[in-house]
Order: sequence, then C-alpha cells, then structure tokens
Amino acid sequence: MKFFPRKAIVASAVTLGAMAAVPAMAQSASASPTQCSASFTAGTASSFCASGTGEHRIVCFYTHHIPGVGTIMSYGPWQPAGSTSSTYCPSDRVTNSFIEVR
Repeated sequence: MKFFPRKAIVASAVTLGAMAAVPAMAQSASASPTQCSASFTAGTASSFCASGTGEHRIVCFYTHHIPGVGTIMSYGPWQPAGSTSSTYCPSDRVTNSFIEVR
C-alpha cells in the first residue's frame, strides 16, 4: 500500500474544493429593471418597469385598521420588465412603499 504525503492530500482537497466553488459563484449576467414607476389607485399599489431583463415587484407597508395590530407588509408578485406587479395597499394607511428589483 502506498501512502501519499499529507501536503499532497491537503493540496488536492483544497484544489477540488476551489473547483467546486467556482460554478457556485458564477451568476448569469442580468440587468435589473429600469425606468420603474409606482402608482396607487383604489386600494391597490402597482409597479411597472419599462426596460431591463430582471424582475420587479411592489412592496407596501400599511397600518392595520385595528389599533395595536401594527404594520402589515404586502408584496406584489415578481414580474418581468414590461409587466405590472400589484398588491393590496389602502392609500389612507400607507407608511412606506417601494419597488424591489432583482
């Protein structure tokens, strides 16, 4: 039986680990959506992004109508650029809203 030096085994393990990590770090190139705008009508918040290749969604934080319940977070579905993302958002109780992109 042949024994390999400890340094050779460690170096091989490090090399294999590095080779396995490289594909995990690689990400596909994508441009986040741009030219985004938000709108609010009749209890609905919407986001629309005109260009880009990623996705966007509207996020709305509003105060619950029952005192003491606190803040409700409402998220629209992820949509590609060129599509609209909408969610329930009562305009009289909004505390924050923004467009999230990825």
